[in-house]
Amino acid sequence: MKKLLLIFAILFITSNAAFAVEMIGRWKEMPITVFIEENRRDYLMERAFRDWESATNRTVEFEFTDNESEADIVVKFIDKVSDKAENAVGLTYPFVNKEGYFMHARIEIAKYSDTQTIKMSNHTLMKIMRHEIGHAIGLEHTNSPNSIMNPTTNRCLDISKYDIKVLKEIYNQ
Repeated sequence: MKKLLLIFAILFITSNAAFAVEMIGRWKEMPITVFIEENRRDYLMERAFRDWESATNRTVEFEFTDNESEADIVVKFIDKVSDKAENAVGLTYPFVNKEGYFMHARIEIAKYSDTQTIKMSNHTLMKIMRHEIGHAIGLEHTNSPNSIMNPTTNRCLDISKYDIKVLKEIYNQ
């Protein structure tokens, strides 16, 4: 009886180990179609998407469109992100079906810092953009200090090896 319980415990632990990565969802097909609202910094957003493609060796791929209605991910530049996220300068709204696949995602990027008076540098905006794209492709927040998905650190402005590892675990399940 003890052996049987031990076997069940081992099976339970090992079968759930692959799902230990917390994720928002994942896209069923690549490339993911992206619409970026026209803005004087829209080129930075496109570059942030290309950074994810390059860093992940195309685990995620993006295709850009001028037609918002046919996009999987829609990016908008707004004066202030939702009141639900106090002090936020970026916010992602994921829409995931019951099987865990994304149906659509919306990314909002604020034009100004949380005080609404200070324009953000391109360097700061790139970090925010990469972070929000991370959510739109399935990544949750993390406490890893060098991760772009750490919402409280200023240490990392680039996509880390940890971010890539987690993303590959999500898409290789």
